[in-house]
Amino acid sequence: MRNIYLDTQELEKALKIFQENILKFFYKLESETISSKDAFGRVSRNAIYAKYSSPAYHSSAMDGVMVKSEMTKYARENRPLFLKNEDFIFCNTGSALVKGYDAVIMIEDVKIEKDGITIMKAVNPWENIRIQGEDVVEKDLLFTSFHKFSSVDLSVLIASGITEVEVLKKVKLAIIPSGNEIIGEEDELKIGKIIESNSAMLISMARENGIDTLLYPIVKDNKDDIKTVLEKALNECDFITLIAGTSAGSKDYAREVLEEMGEVYAHGLSIKPGKPAILGKIGETPFVGLPGYPVSAHIIFDKIVISTILKKMRVNIEDKLILKAKLTRPIISSLKNREYIRVKIGIVDGKLIATPLDRKAGSLYSLSESDGYVIIDRNIEGYNRGDVVNVSLHRPIPKNVLENRIVSIGSHDIVLDVINDLLAIENKNTRLSSSHVGSLSGFKALSEGDSLIAPSHLLDKNGTYNNDAIKLFFKNEKVGKINVVGRRQGIYVEKGNPLGIKTIEDLLDKTMINRQRGAGTRLLFDYLLDKKNIDKYKIKGYDNEVTTHLSAALAVKNRDCDFSIGVESAAIKMDIDFIYLKDEEYQFIVKEKNLKLNSIKDIIEILKSKKFKDTMEKLGGYNTDKSGSIII
Repeated sequence: MRNIYLDTQELEKALKIFQENILKFFYKLESETISSKDAFGRVSRNAIYAKYSSPAYHSSAMDGVMVKSEMTKYARENRPLFLKNEDFIFCNTGSALVKGYDAVIMIEDVKIEKDGITIMKAVNPWENIRIQGEDVVEKDLLFTSFHKFSSVDLSVLIASGITEVEVLKKVKLAIIPSGNEIIGEEDELKIGKIIESNSAMLISMARENGIDTLLYPIVKDNKDDIKTVLEKALNECDFITLIAGTSAGSKDYAREVLEEMGEVYAHGLSIKPGKPAILGKIGETPFVGLPGYPVSAHIIFDKIVISTILKKMRVNIEDKLILKAKLTRPIISSLKNREYIRVKIGIVDGKLIATPLDRKAGSLYSLSESDGYVIIDRNIEGYNRGDVVNVSLHRPIPKNVLENRIVSIGSHDIVLDVINDLLAIENKNTRLSSSHVGSLSGFKALSEGDSLIAPSHLLDKNGTYNNDAIKLFFKNEKVGKINVVGRRQGIYVEKGNPLGIKTIEDLLDKTMINRQRGAGTRLLFDYLLDKKNIDKYKIKGYDNEVTTHLSAALAVKNRDCDFSIGVESAAIKMDIDFIYLKDEEYQFIVKEKNLKLNSIKDIIEILKSKKFKDTMEKLGGYNTDKSGSIII
């Protein structure tokens, strides 16, 4: 007898039915701990935080001499300055910065004399120095749960002190070739025989996607033989594929055997090639019958087998693309070299945008974070904000990933990492792609269409938050405010507060590291100084800047300064003391028309969840009573 197809179904419908029936059963996300060196292509089970800062210490970025910048301030080309041997230290790239020295002069800018050196220009504090934590700050979120590790990611892990990672166990996939006419590659080819070649293709496709395979010997077109090999595969593998025997021929037994051993969800798809496919399960193990023709097998294996396994592993299928995108910031280059600028891409109001990342050669993490390069050729000085440029991708990015990536430009807070990790845990497609430029710059980016949300905490004259900035930047467009967290702002001081700092007035004779211009934390600090009639420029180090709360707290922990300012949670993470100054509201500013987007709804759902509130409570220094509420 010849088989007949069940009702032929659309691929998407059949795949949905198949996955709904098998994803909750097969491969229950078991994990194992492996060396970070072996983590390429593997998927993290939990969020991973940096153990150490990278670089782990302040170091020279150049071959040259370490100096005290204050001693060089009068050096000019027309008035060279002589430094005695005891006033400097020769150093190489990567040399640890000696305490008391705060800058490096490049060796090519130094004239070596008998009893010292002559320099032709002054250097600024921290010039030609790689600051501890410049790339990664200890306890930064490196990777969320269910992150697939790239080759660069392995270096990020190891540089950050992570030697082992917990990863999902690989799915083991059975590949069973079948057919009376099929022979092995070692056999003599005769008329009526076909060399079995599909398995080599399928195994390679599986390996490309981090899937282990087990290839079984060719099974003949015999029901009992097929049952025997399937029973063996059930005990050895997580997912079974049978090549051929799926059509309507008199010796095509795949569907009949599957009906006897398990369930059939689809037999026959409305695609060409690929129609004679079978989808089902045996016990709790997924089964896919692949057509014997190579192109058909390739399509079904890619669209159904690979996509289902990757969905279970929380990994998106990627398509290779070279994209055109609008720049959110200018990028300037000299005419000397071709330059590769790392960028992160996203979609805002239907337009693809590219945000340049850290350009420092030693910033390994920015390479891991970036999606690709904007290449500036030697005959081009750079690109302006708003220019449309080509982005050469490191790896393919699915369209749905870009569409669900929320471009966030504005104020930094640890809560952004928490939201991203919870989105991954809850299996949401939405992700935050954040750039930390301060609240004011975030408002500018949002108003000019370069971002979807602007995290902000700008204090208004009447004591509310962000309303004055909304009036300034959005005169003719409605925006909404999503309450994220209430948080405690204050002063970071060394553990035990040895300098006895208690109030704003105690800061006048102390050194600090500040947040960047336009940051809400800096504006709050300026506001509090003004209330006390304190001249901010009398505070030493006021113009030294970092862009995150963790970096500010790390500077205090390392005694690079006497104090800094930021939110309490960073002080808790860094195990330093915190002097409370003021409560504030940290909000996401969103154009009203975008509040209905599914990605924004995902964020609101996370903010309202118990998991979010519990996580923020554990971090300390946050209030989540209003989290997820919207103010129009």
